[in-house]
Amino acid sequence: MNPKDSEFYRWMLHHARPMGWDLNETEQVGSVSSPRSRVLLVWAAIALSDGLTAEQTAQLAKGLGVSPDEVTAAYTPEMRQGAMDEILSNPDLASLNKALDELS
Repeated sequence: MNPKDSEFYRWMLHHARPMGWDLNETEQVGSVSSPRSRVLLVWAAIALSDGLTAEQTAQLAKGLGVSPDEVTAAYTPEMRQGAMDEILSNPDLASLNKALDELS
């Protein structure tokens, strides 16, 4: 899934605007300048692929004016679905999953 199309990215945009984020404003990240909306896109990509550490979650929560638990709840379902989709893209594992479903 493209992080830009994710519910989590839209969720972050929804919370960033009321916190006064100018999403077109350029932010300096190391030696690279990037619009803030792109910075959120990177956060979405990390969260949806690897999940966020407690430190990353706290930092993002503070910037969006929400709790760390809200951040975790916002990205976890999509992250899990992405992992499951990747697993089931392997034909052998998809067959195993089907066989296990039939047993239950």
